[in-house]
Amino acid sequence: MLNLENLESYTQSFGKTHILPITEDVDKTGRFPKEAYDELRKQGYMGLLVSKGYGGLGGGDKEHAIACYNLAQFDASSALCYMMHNTAVACLEAFGSEELKKEFLPKIAKGEIALALAYSESSSGTHFNLPDIIEEERNGKRILKGRKSFVTSAQNADYYLTYTNSCKVKGGKNNWLVSKDSPNLIHEEGVWDGLGMRGNSSKPVQYNGVELEDKYLVGKEGDGENQAGLVAMIFVTGLGAVYSGLGKAAYDCVLNHCKNRTYTDGKSLADIEMVRIHLAEIYTKVQSSFALVQEAARSFDAKENDFASKIFACRINATYNVMEACTLAMKLGGGKAYSKLLPLERYLRDSLASQVMAPSLDVLKVWLGEAIVK
Repeated sequence: MLNLENLESYTQSFGKTHILPITEDVDKTGRFPKEAYDELRKQGYMGLLVSKGYGGLGGGDKEHAIACYNLAQFDASSALCYMMHNTAVACLEAFGSEELKKEFLPKIAKGEIALALAYSESSSGTHFNLPDIIEEERNGKRILKGRKSFVTSAQNADYYLTYTNSCKVKGGKNNWLVSKDSPNLIHEEGVWDGLGMRGNSSKPVQYNGVELEDKYLVGKEGDGENQAGLVAMIFVTGLGAVYSGLGKAAYDCVLNHCKNRTYTDGKSLADIEMVRIHLAEIYTKVQSSFALVQEAARSFDAKENDFASKIFACRINATYNVMEACTLAMKLGGGKAYSKLLPLERYLRDSLASQVMAPSLDVLKVWLGEAIVK
């Protein structure tokens, strides 16, 4: 049974059993990794960040990072979809009313409900914290109108944490829990065909007058921007962990290849000094990536003053490292890598998404610069 003590070993076993067998097909067909997602529900992962009082495991950002890092070693898309769920759960845990938490958190802990983020909009690009989606009040209900451009796990998660402009507080923002089956909620089909991270099922979602009861508002009216600050921390840590795990997968693959690729004289590719130098480079990048992610998560859980700087830095570091590590791994993989006999080509494509996924690399540098100065 999954618990905080066996999280790493359990997740490694989980990945081998439930993710690895479908990874190639998920990438080839661009489909959602439903089998893995369903097993994550069944085996308690959805309750990782749910407090024990509601039946969850009571984990923090540290455990979030460990789970995402280990899942990503088997499939980065599966890890990303799971990461989105955790991020939304953290917001509900921290800011939700007691009524809302009692309704949702026990079901989340049991795997009966999974969440996703509905933040990104075309008008704001990778600045996902600047929504255009509007609210209206009608007959005591809130009506949402607008469009979210990328909702990962769309139609596979049960509720979307939806970021809006408050109609009651000038300049205020809100977060709502919106059912995927809501009337007037339209999922646009056939849009996502990613170069990498192909299993995300990232769909645009139209809110064409979606009606909500006030009880589905997360926290106080107009407090959404404050909540989005927490969302950003868990989200960015998770991305750093996912891309660190992807780098680890590339390293393990190319190391195994170099050890087992032999020449007629009996020597292996790994016996060549230059190959060893490149392996050392990849190893160093992989180790430094997750080390900084772990430190950022620890700092956040400990509520240290500089946790935001470390979180932004860990994602920036992981982004550069995973792209460089996967590029170098392709070089060492040679013909086997380029002919797709090794999964390194997939790892490279997945790694390239790291620089553009909101908040993008450049946005993160702006945020980090501001955090350092302040």
